[in-house]
Amino acid sequence: MRSTNTQEIISIKDERLDIDRIGQYRLSFFISQSACEISIFDIQKKQLLLFEYRAFDEQGSTIDNLQAIYDDHILVAAGFWKEIHVYFRNKQFSLIPFPVFDKKLLSAYVRLNEPTDPNEDDYHFKILDDLGMTVAFGYPAEIREWFKKSYPRAALYFNHQSVAYLNGIKNQLKTKATNSLYMSLNSSGVQIAGFNLSRLAIYNQFAFSDANHLVKLALLTAKQFSDAGQSIPLLIHGTQDLVETYMPTLKKYFSNVELGQRPSGLMIHPVFNELETYEYFDVFSNL
Repeated sequence: MRSTNTQEIISIKDERLDIDRIGQYRLSFFISQSACEISIFDIQKKQLLLFEYRAFDEQGSTIDNLQAIYDDHILVAAGFWKEIHVYFRNKQFSLIPFPVFDKKLLSAYVRLNEPTDPNEDDYHFKILDDLGMTVAFGYPAEIREWFKKSYPRAALYFNHQSVAYLNGIKNQLKTKATNSLYMSLNSSGVQIAGFNLSRLAIYNQFAFSDANHLVKLALLTAKQFSDAGQSIPLLIHGTQDLVETYMPTLKKYFSNVELGQRPSGLMIHPVFNELETYEYFDVFSNL
């Protein structure tokens, strides 16, 4: 009897999802210490077909929780996925300007931001051509091995949440503003990016304790690349509960606050409209 059980918080499926067409679909996982977001996209039609949010059992490891989802979910366990993307919501990352990036130094780059053990962690990098940056990131090697064992015939792609977020947000930039700030709130904390026009000036991730702490982090981030202060345009994505909780305080301190939208070009059935348009932006940017 399995001791680990995940809690299904959100589960939305487009009834046009056809298991016989799984070869043209992409299965994606966004994994944090406490939860996992699962999505299925039709790559050819650019359609979102399934979205689920699963809270992890705190008594089990990440592997235990992934196995529990696999055992319970007929689609996740399907044996003929061709393409699977795995994104990690963790602090094991670093952004390096592409001209000075050296792939031999991946673990050293990650260690600048967060402790990492080469005996237990794997390392990858992703070049963000449009932003002139490279994201170096690490993650537990045992998770890679679990995916390789569970999906031996699938093409596996491992990535970091910063890649999905930055690739998505570059298409929603306030291009008429000299400086602008972008924020995404989820159960792992907050992602904050700052831009000078269309140039990435700063990106970081933080845990925070309350609304005032969040405001302080945003102001300190803005101060590092802009003198606009509280008048800097601020675009917010995030889960509904967190956005509704912190938006009133953010509006007290920032004079130009706006909610973000879904990524452009995403075909979505009205069944998904129970989600707010500013929710799970990085997940949906993975099209």
